[in-house]
Amino acid sequence: MSRENDSLTPGISIVCVYNDPGVLQNCLKRSIEAYSGDIDVDFVPLDNTGHAFTTAGAALNHGAREARHDLVVFVHQDVYLHSIERLAAVGAALSDTDWGLLGTNGVTAQGMSVGRMRDRVLLIGTPAPRPVDVDSVDEVLFMVLRDVVLEHPFTEDPQLAWHAYAVEYSLRLRRLALRVGAVDLAVTHNSLTINLENLDVAHRHVGELYPKLLPIRTTCGTIGTPHPGWRSLPIVRKHGWRIRWLRQSFQAVRVRRRISAPVVLCEISYDVDLLRFSDESPLHLINLDRPGGFAEYSSQTLLVTRYGRPVIMRAAQTAPDLLAILEEIPSTSRTLVTDLSLDDLHTIGSRFADRDWVVGFQLGAIWLLGGPLVHELPRQWLQPQAVPLGSRAPAHSVVLD
Repeated sequence: MSRENDSLTPGISIVCVYNDPGVLQNCLKRSIEAYSGDIDVDFVPLDNTGHAFTTAGAALNHGAREARHDLVVFVHQDVYLHSIERLAAVGAALSDTDWGLLGTNGVTAQGMSVGRMRDRVLLIGTPAPRPVDVDSVDEVLFMVLRDVVLEHPFTEDPQLAWHAYAVEYSLRLRRLALRVGAVDLAVTHNSLTINLENLDVAHRHVGELYPKLLPIRTTCGTIGTPHPGWRSLPIVRKHGWRIRWLRQSFQAVRVRRRISAPVVLCEISYDVDLLRFSDESPLHLINLDRPGGFAEYSSQTLLVTRYGRPVIMRAAQTAPDLLAILEEIPSTSRTLVTDLSLDDLHTIGSRFADRDWVVGFQLGAIWLLGGPLVHELPRQWLQPQAVPLGSRAPAHSVVLD
């Protein structure tokens, strides 16, 4: 493959197209500035506040041309990198093997999410200490060799302007007989928004470009699998939530058996911003990473902000580690403990019986709220769809809208 720049040196280039300087500084730039190791880090920020780039592909192709190192990491502005060493070590596989692209999270042909990372306040992805073959990777962070991008640039197709460009690139490299994988890369994605505008258009176009690879698994759904017609029926659109509510209600019975606390049904990844916390009383987040793949690279406390409000993030590898962290946090602090098992609920409830708790449950995740938050629940959590069958809404005060 051709090489444009013969002066490339060992190290890592980190390319980011950004539209919010504050978010960039709070997350990605700050994590790079905190690094003091021996790896030469070439940071290539691409300012798109004035819409200089009309597509992500155009921006990232420009970034690849500007990069000084063979290994190029393409990453979103709202990502915190916990380990530059881990990025560099994993990136070495791109030079020595048939891997063409590696990302921090992806979906296998069987539909499994792999690659451990913190997404907002939850840990997601099955641990992957070594790369695992996937259909496609998430755009949040992925790495490619510079020569590969120069010879096979990212698409600048306007139908894929800011969506599915990494999906398309994954499929293109796979068609070139290069492997695409997901692997643990120790990142926190402190996303504040979800942009779904024209995502369906992008996915449909990707399906048209690669019909022989359908169905295509992505982190935003499967391309090429038609939705059952019954889902579009008016009665299903109006009352479909009741099916999910009923299924979660049966699971909530098991939760209530482990801890004496009210149970709410909601998506904490999105509802975290409904909670009341501030500079004077920040939110303390603890993730229990029992499967591994994240906590071993992120032992340090991380302070980030969400809409200007501080969140103090920590990760524990074992239940005893979690209990030790909880001991350090005053009972008067606003606390969110996530990624728990049913046994963890019993352990925490017994050890800290003097504290008030609210248990949150959603399919695939159990979490606990402690401290003043227990008495400041959002209005949305008192609605019927958030209260399990056979339970009463928590008898607590409500956060004003």
